[in-house]
Amino acid sequence: MPVLQAEQLRTLGESIFVALGAPEVEARLVSDLLVEANLTGFDSHGVIRLPIYARGIKMGAVKPGSEIRVVEETPSTAVIDGGWNFGQVVARFAMDKCIEKAMNSVVGLVTVHNSQHVGRLNAYAEMALEHDMIGVMSVNSASYVAPFGGKSRQLGTNPLCFAVPAGEEPPMVLDMATSVWARGKIMVYLARGEELPEGVFMDPEGNPTIDPSWYTGGGVLRTLGGIAGYKGYGLSLLVEVLTGVLSGAGCSNSDEYRSRPFYGGNGIFMMAIDVGRLTDIGEFRGRVDNLFRRVRGSPVAPGFDEILIPGDPERRMRERRLREGIFVEERTWGEIVTLAEELGVDVPVGL
Repeated sequence: MPVLQAEQLRTLGESIFVALGAPEVEARLVSDLLVEANLTGFDSHGVIRLPIYARGIKMGAVKPGSEIRVVEETPSTAVIDGGWNFGQVVARFAMDKCIEKAMNSVVGLVTVHNSQHVGRLNAYAEMALEHDMIGVMSVNSASYVAPFGGKSRQLGTNPLCFAVPAGEEPPMVLDMATSVWARGKIMVYLARGEELPEGVFMDPEGNPTIDPSWYTGGGVLRTLGGIAGYKGYGLSLLVEVLTGVLSGAGCSNSDEYRSRPFYGGNGIFMMAIDVGRLTDIGEFRGRVDNLFRRVRGSPVAPGFDEILIPGDPERRMRERRLREGIFVEERTWGEIVTLAEELGVDVPVGL
């Protein structure tokens, strides 16, 4: 597999999007966030998406440079029409608006429709941390997950993200799908020709499978929780209500959603909570630090070396990949190189 530095991939992604007609500022933002996903170990949301986004632009489903509009607004809320722009561009705009509302009203709440794929949610929830706020975000997505006890695609992977400020401790950033895995992770295993772990995937008849080729053959993801998968199922339904019903974007299994080209995009729900308007921010940070330290310092179970806080693995992986570079599987790299050559974009040489 080729190994490239983050800056090489950022430049390549930006050049590809500009060649496809995206404004430079949007091309840079989207490329930055894709590479950040790779750096933190989420290859499913990284440059593997470059050829997919490119197809969306060519189809006219992704509309770089399109206007993002606030269609309804109160002092504490906003409803936004993303104009089918890049999801990353839309979500950054929406979280900026959410934070602005929270500054005025303690809590800001924003919903978004007509947005394309936003990538990893942490990139937006963490924006709230810079303002001593808790960031909350969720999206729905194309149906690829069976409800608990079912075997047909009815739900998206429907992730949830919470970003919580701390003091001396790093912030907690929980970014998780309500399915066992994100859909893109199956893409990565398929691209690498690797078998899946057990308990993740089913064939179209609901039988367990470790074969990732079912990704393009009607395979179905399970909801989070194993024998307690009804919990992940319940969370997924909640996300559908907030992101599909409340936003007006449409639910993952609706005819409206499925009729849209290019996966149907993401319905978005987000909140920002101004901590300092509810409690003393210094005391809050201290209490969070104490919570995390007690948890970290608790006895470990057999087979474990330490206890981590959500966000720790991603920070460690980012430091490692900044040093060692980012591995891109051959199949993905081949698609990116083909796209770059078609557009006349220079391709960097790996390490």
